Order: sequence, then structure tokens, then C-alpha cells
Amino acid sequence: MILLNLFDIVGTIAFAISGALIGIQKKLDLFGVVFLGIITATGGGMFRDIILGQTPPKAFVKPTYCILSIFISLIVFYGYPKFTQIYAEAKKKEMQHKSTVENESKYMTSEQLFRIANKRNQIAILKNIIVLFDAIGLATFTITGANLAYNHPERNLFLVVCMGMITGVGGGMLRDTFVQDTPMIFKREIYAVATILGGIAFYYCSIWNVSYNFKFAICFAIVFLSRFISIKFDLHLPSYSSDKYNSTF
Repeated sequence: MILLNLFDIVGTIAFAISGALIGIQKKLDLFGVVFLGIITATGGGMFRDIILGQTPPKAFVKPTYCILSIFISLIVFYGYPKFTQIYAEAKKKEMQHKSTVENESKYMTSEQLFRIANKRNQIAILKNIIVLFDAIGLATFTITGANLAYNHPERNLFLVVCMGMITGVGGGMLRDTFVQDTPMIFKREIYAVATILGGIAFYYCSIWNVSYNFKFAICFAIVFLSRFISIKFDLHLPSYSSDKYNSTF
């Protein structure tokens, strides 16, 4: 139970960071950033609880997770600009050590070149941070969802896999929908498939009486590594392309 609560906390923190960073990326105000942090961290659990008949959802019965999400989102909102400022100053000092001639072009000064390069670096770092914490939240919430479904009286493989997937991707789907993006589950590398693999592993580890800690570690590793391997090697499920089939509409 302690390990399960720890996974709940880790998942909440990870998804709250992911949601808040998306809010910053979309230039939302403080309320928007905090709201995205909360909905990303608790949305999947709400879907799961409603489907399993646990109403009101756990997020409302025990507001600890909502409060934690608010706290983390506030830290991200006020801390991220300071982080980017420190990063920019460090990069500027690094560039000052290089020759001015090397950093200047025919049309732009070294200062202008620095601003462009710094902006690109910040965007790249922001995307990497979002991907990292999103993967952590995905793995931890897949475990908590699968575990609750396995302990349900009507448990079966399909229920365990679906509840793991819904808990893992539900908050992210709401987050992306609210900011008018196509949910990541429908377009990015291996995402929902990673939770399905993790849910299957969790179910059979439970059936085979694998130790509690080892079962959680296996499920986490499968989801987390599947996500990162798909990003590293740019793995995608097949998608329809009208150009591929020379179709016009």
C-alpha cells in the first residue's frame, strides 16, 4: 500500500509538471496553468473511478492530490522563468568566450544570433522536460489504474488493461483537448500501446503471484522504456496519408 501511494504521488507530481509546462508553452495565465496541472494529474483517475463505480471520484474525496497538483503547478509557473533566465545567462557567458567574429554574420549581430539560438534551446529543453515527466506519469498511473482494476470483483484482462490505459492517458487527453491540440495518444510515437503492454504485464504478473515490488517495477519499466524507445527511434503506428495513396478530397 505504501508503494502504491508513492506511485500515486509520483504520478501526480509528474503529470502536474507536464500539464503546467504545456500551459506555459501555450502562454496561459496563472489560472490556466494551474488548471491544466490539476486536470492532467487527476483526469485519468476520475475517468477510472467513474467507470469502476467509485463515486465521487477519489480526487474529490481526498483532495490531497488536487492540492499537490496546485502546489506543483505554482512552483512550475514561477520557477520555470527563473530557470530559463539562469540558463540564458549561462549560455551567454559561454558564447562570450568565443570569438566575436565567429558569432556574427553578415546580417545579424552576435547578440541577435544569441537570442535566436537561446530561444531554440529553450523550446527544445521544454519539450524534453514535458516528454520526460509525461512518460513518468504515464507509467505510474498505468500501474495504479491496473492495480485498482485487478482488485475489482469483476476483474479480467480486458478490464485491467483498459483501466491502466485510461488512468495513464485520460489526463493527458483532457489537457491536449483544452489547449486545442490533437491528443498525444492519437499522434505521438508509441503512447497508448505502451500502457496496454504495461497492463498486460501487470495482469499476468498478478496471476503468476510475482512479488508486489517486482511486479510494479516490471510494469513501470515496460511503459517507460516503450515510450522512450519509440521517441529515440521515431517509432509510430501506421497512419493514413492521402498523398501516399494519391487521393484527393
